[in-house]
Amino acid sequence: MAVTSGPSVSLEQHSRAVAAPRSAWAVSWPMLLGLAVFVFLNNPTGLPLLADPDTHWHITVGNWILTHGSVPTADSYSYTFTGQPWIAKEWLSQVLLALAFNFGGWGGVTALAAAAIGLTFALLPRLLMRDIRPLPALLFTAAALAMTAPHLLARPHMLVFPLILLWFAGLVRAVEQKRAPEPLLLVVMLLWANMHGGFTLGLVLAAAFALDALVGARDAAERRTLFIAWAKFGAAALLAACITPYGPESILVTSRIFGFGDALSLIAEWRAPDFQKQPVQELVLLVAVYLALSRGLKLPLVRLLIVIGLLHLFLRYARNAELLATLAPLAIAPLLARQFPKIAAEPQAQGRFDALSRPAGPAALAACLGLAGLLAGVLIGLGRIAPPPDNAPSAALAFARDAGLTGMRVFNHYGFGGYLISAGIPTFVDGRGELYGGDFIKRQVEAVALRGEEPLDALLDRYAVDWTLLMPDQAANRLLARLPGWRRAYSDEVATIFVRER
Repeated sequence: MAVTSGPSVSLEQHSRAVAAPRSAWAVSWPMLLGLAVFVFLNNPTGLPLLADPDTHWHITVGNWILTHGSVPTADSYSYTFTGQPWIAKEWLSQVLLALAFNFGGWGGVTALAAAAIGLTFALLPRLLMRDIRPLPALLFTAAALAMTAPHLLARPHMLVFPLILLWFAGLVRAVEQKRAPEPLLLVVMLLWANMHGGFTLGLVLAAAFALDALVGARDAAERRTLFIAWAKFGAAALLAACITPYGPESILVTSRIFGFGDALSLIAEWRAPDFQKQPVQELVLLVAVYLALSRGLKLPLVRLLIVIGLLHLFLRYARNAELLATLAPLAIAPLLARQFPKIAAEPQAQGRFDALSRPAGPAALAACLGLAGLLAGVLIGLGRIAPPPDNAPSAALAFARDAGLTGMRVFNHYGFGGYLISAGIPTFVDGRGELYGGDFIKRQVEAVALRGEEPLDALLDRYAVDWTLLMPDQAANRLLARLPGWRRAYSDEVATIFVRER
């Protein structure tokens, strides 16, 4: 028999427990976990946060916005699509990344990203512990951290994740308490819409939870009341999502990306997960399936469909691992508390372990923030944090400058595009997939791999390419070595340059 949604019995009891007097120096599990994640990620290597080449162009766009006091509406970073319509849909995140870079260099960028991720994994157990006890909440959080580890990068999607948790948890709480979501969530949507294009998923989730609320209504009168309340909230959320420098155009970008078709799988983050390379993700999923089946977990229909939808997004696109890992526990936590009372949050914490579920004292929180700031300041002061060479071919680019190539047309590896943008060199292609479209990206990737319909030399001639900047092991280099009129001018372990002889 399906379990219907309803108010979580533990919420009010847990709130009374939180209100009890506590030492100003008391620590809590969420605070400790968030600090641990921050310290681990904010390290002298800059990894894994700086492992993504797109961080370069996000910072460059952010600085353009700061310099011009406006947002771009056309491409000025490539020579293949220059002047074509393009919007910086993540403009606010890009400004924050640029400010962090201008203040503290790459150390500032890692500190900002590590702070956002640390806050995410402090907020997740705090939200979960409104319904369930600390141990299961921490286990859910640990599993989420393991699932998201491959995608912990200094990019807009990580900066916005605390907002995603607040949005999703607010929707769940509204359904559980049989009311419309709090108006404060509209501010969350406003920020989300200006920081990352994934806000469109937030609108879809609001519609799904509205249906969940209507299905779980006790009678027709309550259903009518809930329908009106959720409809008002949905309309307001859609309006808030349109309050961007581009108006509603940001919503349309998502449809362009999903219109790539088969070409979408050519971009690493848009491929299906590879469990041979990420066995921990498979293990987490298998354990979750085992526990759900062996313990007889029952979800109401719409909530079940929401969880299945999150699972589908992950199995289709590896980049959505964090959505499944963090949002699914929030969706089922109140239901777990009702079905399995032993793990429900208790009104009075029993023992030291459970006592740490309560919020940290102000002095402890201030000390935590101070420690995090001190660590970030030391690492920024040392000035040793930098992106890894495999997405920042600095030596190759230095050679290109000395050889007078940077003012000419380059045919570049997709992953080098962000670095070229940051160096002021117009690209052939880069990480702004919504600008180039699926057909162009597919043509470029297949040409590099020597398996496209258009031969590589024909493509290079069509775009009047003067030099190439590719990874050493890419098949195109082997062909260029044999093509008349081309010569290898430079090569190291990161990049190889071929130059057209005139």
